[in-house]
Amino acid sequence: MAPDTFTSVQIYNQTYRLGSDQANSQSIKQAAAYLDKKIREAASVTGHRPLLDLAVLAAMEIAEEVLKERRKKETLLSEADRRISNFTRRLEDQAGDLPAGSDPPAPPTSRF
Repeated sequence: MAPDTFTSVQIYNQTYRLGSDQANSQSIKQAAAYLDKKIREAASVTGHRPLLDLAVLAAMEIAEEVLKERRKKETLLSEADRRISNFTRRLEDQAGDLPAGSDPPAPPTSRF
């Protein structure tokens, strides 16, 4: 599919013209600004290096960040699944304790 528009971005003093649909233009600018920041951080640590080396270092840093956030997300999802399972088990246990044909107790009223 052909891009709707082109977005110009500056990354480490070079201009790139990237094709995208109109909705992604702002996201592309944000991503380019973040990449520019990471390349500049790599340059400040390593000194004068070819742009390709700096870009690879920046990409590695970004990849580490992504993987760290994925691990956090998986941990949170696992914890949520565990809590939901425990809650479901409690509800099923309470429903099993009710006499046949009786209604479950009404939930407490909100104080707000």
